[in-house]
Amino acid sequence: MATAFPVSAALRVRRSAQSAVFTMTAAWQQVYANAMGYAWMFVSAEIDLSNMVAGDDIEVRVSTRNVAAGAYIVKDQLLFEDQQPTQLQKMTIGPILDTFGVLIEMRQTAVAVALITCNCAFYDAVR
Repeated sequence: MATAFPVSAALRVRRSAQSAVFTMTAAWQQVYANAMGYAWMFVSAEIDLSNMVAGDDIEVRVSTRNVAAGAYIVKDQLLFEDQQPTQLQKMTIGPILDTFGVLIEMRQTAVAVALITCNCAFYDAVR
C-alpha cells in the first residue's frame, strides 16, 4: 500500500513562467507578480544589470502582502547607478517566506544612450 507524504515547499521550487528579458521604461513596470489566498514561498530572483553603462539608473522595488487579499507594502527599493562593476552585475533578491503576495517592479530613471534590457529570472514554491 502506498503512503502519501506532504512535499516540502523547498522541494517544489520552480523557475517562474514570468522569467523573461524586459526592456526598461521610465514608468514602473511589473516584472513579477504572484498572490495567493494562502501563504507560500518566494525563493529568489536574479536580475542581470550587465547592460548598464555610465549614465544609466535602474530602480528595483519589491512589495509584499502580509495577509490574503491585503494591500502590497513596499519591502525594499534599490537604486543602481551607472555601469555596474564586473563582479556585481547580477542583483539577487533573497527568499520571502510565508507571504501571501510578491510584486517586483523596475524602471529606468536615467538613460545614457537607450533604454536597456534586463534578463530576469524568478523562482517560487507554490503548492
